[in-house]
Amino acid sequence: MRIDKLIGSVLAGFLTITASAADAPKPPAADAKHIVIVVMDGLRPDSVIPADMPTLSALAARGTFFVNHHPVYLSSTEVNGSALATGMKPVNTGVTGNVEYRPDVELLSPVDTQGEWASWKGDNLTGGKWLRAATLMETVRGAGRRVATCGTKAVAMLWDRGRKGRTVDQPTIYDGRAIPSAALDGILPDLGPMPPSVHPKYFANRGQDHWTTKVLTEKVWADDQGPLPAVSVLWLSEPDYSQHGSGPGTKTAKEALRSSDDALKKVLETLDAKKMLEKTDVMVVSDHGFSTIAASADVAEDLSEKGFSAAGAFLKAPEKDTVVVVGLGGSVSMTVIGHDPATIKKLVEYIQTTQWAGVIFTKDGLEGTFKQSDVGIDSPDAADVIVSMRWGEAKMEGRLPGALICEGAKRSPGSGMHGSLSKYDMHNTLIAAGPSFKKAYRSETPSGNSDVTPTVLSILGIPPKQPLDGRVLKEALEGAAELPKVEASVMRADGKLADPAKPAAWKQYLKISTVGGTWRYYDEGNSGEMK
Repeated sequence: MRIDKLIGSVLAGFLTITASAADAPKPPAADAKHIVIVVMDGLRPDSVIPADMPTLSALAARGTFFVNHHPVYLSSTEVNGSALATGMKPVNTGVTGNVEYRPDVELLSPVDTQGEWASWKGDNLTGGKWLRAATLMETVRGAGRRVATCGTKAVAMLWDRGRKGRTVDQPTIYDGRAIPSAALDGILPDLGPMPPSVHPKYFANRGQDHWTTKVLTEKVWADDQGPLPAVSVLWLSEPDYSQHGSGPGTKTAKEALRSSDDALKKVLETLDAKKMLEKTDVMVVSDHGFSTIAASADVAEDLSEKGFSAAGAFLKAPEKDTVVVVGLGGSVSMTVIGHDPATIKKLVEYIQTTQWAGVIFTKDGLEGTFKQSDVGIDSPDAADVIVSMRWGEAKMEGRLPGALICEGAKRSPGSGMHGSLSKYDMHNTLIAAGPSFKKAYRSETPSGNSDVTPTVLSILGIPPKQPLDGRVLKEALEGAAELPKVEASVMRADGKLADPAKPAAWKQYLKISTVGGTWRYYDEGNSGEMK
């Protein structure tokens, strides 16, 4: 189907498609010859409307819209980039934050988990296990199939970072760089280097995203490269880039939505020109949702004022009982040097008195906290205390609903952030269309980012290298009629405040959807009672 006809076929009420398409049995789907995963970083599902995203809206109308899709917590890029790439929870990827304090890698300051230095040193320390699980691209390439990863952001590197035996026809392009580096030799003469970034408050990052899109569609998919890869990944920086600068729903954010939609249109037009559109499964997914910053909190400064030794970076090795604070936007992690239980307890008791704390996680589940294992963030390298910041339903002027308190003194109210257990951060986008997926179907069954890799491997008939945490999204595949059982539950963790002047109890909750009695998706969590 030509792209102009595809867009023209969108009905104004496409978001009201019902699940009736699943009622009748379907014949087995034709095999997909190619799978394309387009990651639109930070895309909220309520932003997918024809006025702003006509191409993606049309794709949703003819394919499957997963309307109850979730990131893993923490709802941030590197955490979910790893989950998307592996089909695993953070406990099994080893990545629990965009930035983490890993003293074996860097003693004096936190490291960027998508950074070249951190991943290189981490791989050297662990025998190639910076990500503790095999990625989709490594698995497919290991099965003798061609793959290609192109990302505007460095997180794309996590999908396929190995350098041994790599060839230019199976590149990883990330942040204008490449593995192997020789892959740029066939790109730079025609496309030049990736353009510089722009101010995110006023401009969409169209130049960088469309350069990356051209690398995939004009170079990696060039006719002289042979058949299309079995799996291609395109990671766009928008609308995340602009939403951070101006907030979701603003004029700049809407320009970013159109930029990503135009990139998708380029992908579909290229497939159509190659007569591969009807043989390709296209999955458009975001890594997380998005919120607006209502206020900010400097947690390290707050702790210091209350008598804790706390900082985010150091000039010399931090002393015992020092709290290493790592700001993660909608969350914050805290590592106590020496891991003294009394210091950790004292820290938690203070956090429960603050205005910025939403949900508190500890390794052992201290009173008034959840265990890190309750949400799958209990990696061996995880911080002692991880806190999701407090959020609310507020709609700030000119922006989409959902606001939170952001960790970081330099964050301006009205700009955007994510990373929390807000329902607006924990509700993201997945749309799939192609021969393997149901047509004009709206899936209400909860799904998550860890389900993408299992589903792709199932479609390709390639077994995973290890058991995966995610599930195959069978309910959305052609021929499937039975829907899995879904159960809703709420966990609570209460505790009496240590301060006798504040007799009120600390309360926090975590709302969970469970599919098939096994797979858990986290809908939201906050302090107080669930509204």
